[in-house]
Amino acid sequence: MTQHAKQNAQSTHPSFFVLILVFFFWGFLAASNSIFIPFCKSHFNLTQLESQLIDFSFYSAYFIGSLILYLASAARKVDILNKIGYRKGIIYGLLISVLGAAIMIPCVNKEKIVPISETVKDISGFQVEQQLQTSDRQVKIRREKADDTYSLLISDNEQAEKYISNQQLLSAVAGGFNKDEEHHQYVATFTKANVEKVTAALSTEFQQTVTFGYFALILMALFIVALGFSLQQTAANPFAILLGDPAKGTHRLNLAGGVNSFGTTIGPIIVSMLLFGNIKGGEVSTDISKINTLYILLIVLFLVAAAIFAFVKMPESNDSEVFESSPKATRSLLGITLMFVLILAGLVMKIELPFFIAGIVGIIGILLYTKSASATNNEGWGAMRYPQLIFGMLAIFIYVGVEVTMASNLGALLKHPGFLTANGLPESQIDPYVSLFWGSMMIGRWTGAISVFNVSKTTRNILCVVVPFIAYGVVLAANSIKGNDISELYPYAICIVIQIIGFFAGQDKPAKTLMVFGLLGVGSVLIGLFTTGPVATFAFISGGLYCSVMWPSIFALSIAGLGKYTGQGSAFLVMMILGGSLIPPVQGGLADIPSIGIHASYIIPVICFAYLAFFAFRVKNILKSQGIDYESAISGGH
Repeated sequence: MTQHAKQNAQSTHPSFFVLILVFFFWGFLAASNSIFIPFCKSHFNLTQLESQLIDFSFYSAYFIGSLILYLASAARKVDILNKIGYRKGIIYGLLISVLGAAIMIPCVNKEKIVPISETVKDISGFQVEQQLQTSDRQVKIRREKADDTYSLLISDNEQAEKYISNQQLLSAVAGGFNKDEEHHQYVATFTKANVEKVTAALSTEFQQTVTFGYFALILMALFIVALGFSLQQTAANPFAILLGDPAKGTHRLNLAGGVNSFGTTIGPIIVSMLLFGNIKGGEVSTDISKINTLYILLIVLFLVAAAIFAFVKMPESNDSEVFESSPKATRSLLGITLMFVLILAGLVMKIELPFFIAGIVGIIGILLYTKSASATNNEGWGAMRYPQLIFGMLAIFIYVGVEVTMASNLGALLKHPGFLTANGLPESQIDPYVSLFWGSMMIGRWTGAISVFNVSKTTRNILCVVVPFIAYGVVLAANSIKGNDISELYPYAICIVIQIIGFFAGQDKPAKTLMVFGLLGVGSVLIGLFTTGPVATFAFISGGLYCSVMWPSIFALSIAGLGKYTGQGSAFLVMMILGGSLIPPVQGGLADIPSIGIHASYIIPVICFAYLAFFAFRVKNILKSQGIDYESAISGGH
C-alpha cells in the first residue's frame, strides 16, 4: 500500500472540505438564476422565453464543456482529465469561472440610453405581460392579456402626482389612474393605438428615457462561469472519492451533495437581498449593478479555492486507462450538437420556439435511432450499445429540464395576477417560494442519503420521518433570518408527509423510487394546473421534492451492466444536463402565447414527469432481460 493510500484509508484529506465549497458554488449560483430570471425579464424588457435564455446559457455550458473534453480525449486516445489530474482540472475550472465572473461585471454595467419616444416599435411588439421601464424606474408600460391593451404604471412616491394629473397623459389613457395599494403604484390602461401618444407625453413632458442593457453579454459571461463549473464538476466527483478512504467515498459525495443543496436553498434568498434588500412590499425598482457584489465575492472565493488546491499537497489519481474511442457514438453526439446549433440559428433569426421544439425533437430522434442502430450492430457504439443507457440519457435530459423549468418559470407564475394573489406577487416577495422549491431538493436529498449509512431498519425508518422535517426547518430558518413571513410556508408540511410516504413506497429501490416519484410529480403538477392560490403554488413547488432523488436513481439504472463502458456511459449522461438549457425556454415560449399563458405552460412538467415514470418501468424490463438485478442498487442522495 502506498503512502497516499495509507493516508486515504485512515482519514479524509483536509482539502475535501475545500472541495465541498466548490459543490456549494454550483448549487448557490444555479438556484440564484431563479431570482435573477424574473428580475432580468423586467429590467431588460424580455419575453418569458427570452428570460429563460439565462438557463439556456448556463446549462448548455455543461454540455459544450463535457463534449469538448470527450472529443479531445477521443482525438488523442487518452483521457485528458486523468492525464492532467483531478486537482488541476478543478483549478483550471475555477480559473475559467473567475474569468466569467470578471467579464460579468462590465457586462452588467454596459448600457445604452434612448428617449422613450424611440421605443414605440418595441412596445407595439410586446408579448403578454412583457414590460418596459424608464431609466429612473418611475414609469412602466406593460402589455396586458386583453387584445391591444396596455397598462401605464406610475410608482407611488413624491413624483407620482405630477404624472397622474398631467393632462397630456390623461388624454391618452381611458378612465384615468387607479391606485394599486398592494404594489404601491398607480395604474391606467390604454390601447395599442395610443402607444405613440403615451410615449410622446412621457418624452416631452417628463424627458423620460429608457436604458437598454446588453443582455447577450450577460449570457456570454454566465456561459463562461458555467463552463468552468462543467470542468469542476467532471473532476470533483471522482476527486471526492480519492480524498480519503474509498470505502467511504459515497458518504463524502452525499455530504458534498447536501452542501450543494444547502447552496440551492440560500442562493435565491441572498440574491434577493442583494437586489431588493429587505423591502417587504411593492413592485420594487432596483439597479442590476447590485449583482456585482455577488460576482466580486465569487471571484474572491474562486481564487482562494484555486490557491488552496494549487499549494496544498493532495493525492493524485494513478488511473492510466486507455481512452476507448467509439466512432458511432461520437457521430450521435455530433448529431445532438447539430440540433443545438439549429436552436442557436433560431435564436439569431428570432424564430425561437419552433426551433427549440425542432431541436428537442431532433435530439429525441437521434437517441431513438441510436438505440435501433446499435441493437442491429453494436460494433463502434461503445456504451451506447446498451438500451438502458440511451433511455437513461433521455431521462437525464428530461429530469434536469423539469427540475430547472419548474423553478425558473416560478417567478413569472407568482407574479401573474390571479394565481397566488389578485394582483400577483412583486419581485421582492418571490424568494421564499423559490428557496422552498430548491429547499425541497435538499429535503429529499438529505432523506435519500440516510440509506448509505449502516443503521438498523427501525432507525432508518425513524430518520426517514425526522430528517425531512429537520431539512424543512433549515429552509424556514434561512427565510426567517432574511425576514420573510415563514407562516405562509407552514402548509407545505403536508407535501413533505406525502414525500415521506413516497420514500417508504420506493423501498430504497431505484426503479420503484423513480416510478413512485415520477407519478407523484405528474399528480402534483396536474393539481397545480387545475387550481390556483396556495394549493396550486405548493403543488408546483412539491415538484422539487419529487425531483430530489431522481438523479441517483436514473444514474444507477442507466449504467447498470455497462461493465468496462461504465465511465464512458457516465460521461454521456452528464452531457445530457443539456436538458436544463432547452426545456425551460420551451415552457417560456408557451407562456408567451396569450391563449396558453404561464399557468397552463406547466403542462410541460407533466409530460416530463410522465416520461420519467415510463423510463422506470421500461428500464426495469430491459435490465431484467439482460439478467441484471435492477433493484440491487440503492438510490441515495446526489
